[in-house]
Formats: sequence, structure tokens, C-alpha cells
Amino acid sequence: MNAIAVAGSLNALDAAWFTTILRDAGHTRATVTGVTLEPMPFRGAIADMAVVRLEYEASGDPGPTSLVAKIRGTTPVQAGMDAAMGLYEREARFYRELAGSVPVRTPRCLHVGDGTSTPLLLEDLGGLRMGDQMRGLALSDAERLMDVLADLHARFWESPVLEQDWILSPGEGAFAGMVAQLVGSGVGALRERYSDRAPAGVLDAVATAAPRWGEILERCAEGPRTLVHNDCRLDNVFFRADGEPVLVDWQVLARTRGTQDVGNLLAGSMDVEDLRASWEPLLRRYHDRLCGQGVRDYTWGECVRHYRQNILYPLGAGIALLGHLDIGDDRGLGDAIVLRALTHTADLDSLAAV
Repeated sequence: MNAIAVAGSLNALDAAWFTTILRDAGHTRATVTGVTLEPMPFRGAIADMAVVRLEYEASGDPGPTSLVAKIRGTTPVQAGMDAAMGLYEREARFYRELAGSVPVRTPRCLHVGDGTSTPLLLEDLGGLRMGDQMRGLALSDAERLMDVLADLHARFWESPVLEQDWILSPGEGAFAGMVAQLVGSGVGALRERYSDRAPAGVLDAVATAAPRWGEILERCAEGPRTLVHNDCRLDNVFFRADGEPVLVDWQVLARTRGTQDVGNLLAGSMDVEDLRASWEPLLRRYHDRLCGQGVRDYTWGECVRHYRQNILYPLGAGIALLGHLDIGDDRGLGDAIVLRALTHTADLDSLAAV
């Protein structure tokens, strides 16, 4: 893997800047005396990130000794995606306006910068267990995540909060257009790469459906609507010592069906055989908790049908990771996502549901 340097805009932030920001927000009364920045081992889709190590003077109550700084990336791909989809600003608004009201754990936000010269400063979760999408989602973790997602979705089920125009609608606009274009252009590569590995018939079904992928996305975004993370996959989850999930990367926060999160998580993160054995009891757990939190007029049959449709989402995301978007995939994650999603799509005959 090529070394990733710390962004110049982050290197420009000195101890005095961190002292002012942390004091003004009430996070410390001490003076920051030393700042060390360590690059993350990966580059985000639109952001550059670094771990910030802080030292304080001996007097006064010290603040956090490590933070994560997140700032807009400057590569052409990063800048283009952010300009087209407003990803950095959406995450910044989430932490300013919504993070305090969602019933799920998120990183504590210490500062929301402008994204160009000053960063988003978040709690460093480096001491927690990090989800590994390549390794796959364990059943016990999946069960906890079903509970967390049901709580989130029940809280915002058909909520007026969803009408805010900065919250993404994944079935329309630049986001949907980009995904539909990637699927359409990737069909040939899919056939070449997976002809001897994918379940029989599923590649033909995807090729037939590809020209109308925009319509499929619209169908998958039909109601009932709630607030969804919309990039809910194992790489975006940390786990506390007691197993409680912490969700990160809220750049594509959206209003759509709750099964968007459930389908994306399970079809993109769980190994094929585990998913075959577990998807139905996991979905049942999600639906039962959703109804237990007060959601009405949402039947089990509707939930299953919506799940069958929404597992098509990680398939499109996997195609993007296979090379259409140069965001760094040295692990071969795109390949794993596509195979998992293709197999689950075939198992549940998902394209017949749209």
C-alpha cells in the first residue's frame, strides 16, 4: 500500500489553534503544548484523515489526548465526488444538528470546521474493536446491529425531520445517477470477472436490469421512509467492550426505507453461508423490535419484500469499488462485496421483486 501523507491543511494547525478550539468548546482548561499528526492507513472517498496526538501543560484539566481530524480531500476524484454530492457538508450538518438526537452511538464531535482549512474533529475510537468487512460480520454483532438499526429507524419513522433538503434521497439526484451509471458501465466487467464464480443466471439478470437501474433505485426508495445511515457496512462500525456498536461515516445520511441499512449491512458484510442461515431470523429480529418501538402498519411480508429489493444496493456499491472509483481497495473488498451480493440476490431472487 502506498504511504498516505497528512494533508497540508491539517499540518498547518498548531498547538495554539487546538488550545483555542478545545477551550472554547469546554473540552479542556489546559494549554495544548504539543501536536503530532499520524496519517490514517487509508484515504476516504472524499476526505483526508489523521489521528491527532495532543500534549498539555501540567497545570489545568487536560482534554482528549487523541482525536481524529477529517478534512476535504484534494485529489480530483475526492473533490469531484464531494462537489457533486455534498458529502462533507452533509456529515458536518449531521454532527451539528442530528447526532445528539439519534438513539445510536456515534463518535463524540468536538469541533465542526469549514472542511477546507479547518477539520471536523471527532473522538478517536482507536481503542475499540473495529469491524472488518473482509473478515465478515459475526452473528452476535449482527444481532446487536439489528437492534441498533431498529431503534434508529423507529425514532424517525415518517418524521418531519426527513423533509430537510440536505438529507439525501438515494433514489434521485446525483447520487442515484452516479450509481446507475456505474452499474450500467460495469456489466461487461462483471461478466468477465464472475462468469465462473457467480450463481447461474444472476449475471444475465443483472445485465438485463442494468439499463433500468435508475428505476430500480427509485423503487427501492419507495416508502415507508425513515432516517438511515445509508452506508451501513461493517467497515463503518466499531464495537465497545460490551458489544455495543458505534456507527461512523455519516456522509450519505438519507431518507428512505429502513431495509436499505439492513440489506446493505447483511448482503455486503456477512459471509455467504452465514447469511443463508441467518438472514431471516436477523430480519425478523429487526422487524419485531421495530414494531415493539411503536411502528404500526408495517407487516412482516412488506419488510421481507423491501429487504429483497434493498439488497441490490450493496451490489452497486461493490461494482464501484471494483475499479470505477479510485478510492483505494487494496484489500479486494469490492470483489468480496460483489460476490456476496450476487449470491444473496440469486438466493432471494431479488431482481424479480423490482
